[in-house]
Order: sequence, then C-alpha cells, then structure tokens
Amino acid sequence: MEADLKGIFFGDRFKLMTIDELYEYIRNKSGQAEFDQSLSAVIDLNINGNGPEAKLWRVKLNNGRACVDDSGPDSAELAPDVAVSLDETTLLKMALGEMAPVKAFLLGRVKIKGDKGLLGQLKYLWPESRTSD
Repeated sequence: MEADLKGIFFGDRFKLMTIDELYEYIRNKSGQAEFDQSLSAVIDLNINGNGPEAKLWRVKLNNGRACVDDSGPDSAELAPDVAVSLDETTLLKMALGEMAPVKAFLLGRVKIKGDKGLLGQLKYLWPESRTSD
C-alpha cells in the first residue's frame, strides 16, 4: 500500500509529504483494518478550523470495519460520538509517530469533544511506521 503513495523514507520510516496523501492512505487502509466487531461509532476530524483550508474527515466504525470520507457530515446522520479539532501539522506529526497524541492534547494542539476512548481506534489507520502511542 505505501509504495503507491508519494512520500519519502527517512531510514526505515515512511513519511507522507502532504495532508492529502495522509487522507488517501487512511481512506485506503480503512477498508483493510479490523476493529472491534461490537463497535459502532463516528469520529470527526476537524482540520484547520473553519477557514478556507478547513477539512472534515469522518471515520465511521461499524461491524469491525471503517469507512473514511471527506464529504462532511450527512445532514441525516447524528452528531459524531467524538469530534477532534486540530491543525494539519499536528495531525501529520501524530500519524507519523513524531508527536504522542497525549502530548498534543496536553499542549492544547488538539481539542476533543465526546468519547475520548474511541480515539484509540485511530491507531489502526495510521502508517505502520509509528513509534509513539
């Protein structure tokens, strides 16, 4: 999967170059990763606030599978179980293991509303080269 992405290697660690490449990686991996069969949840990643560079990635977990899209919330759907607000740099650093999610939260770089316990499921979507949890 990683060979299809435009990225770079530093030693044995794969580094994505852009937030859009991270999205494609996560979207592709979501169909392959396995999650808790009993889990049904929606996780929203609000990236870069409300400005022109804002992005909303919605991760839907259901029956052990995930679906990721960037089309925004469907008006017929319920609110997410957890919503995370952060900037692109923080998201890239967390996904690549360069910043621990707890550290990002404690530094105020990540805002969370809802069930924080669900965020542990995101680790199954990050690149395998992650070194920090």
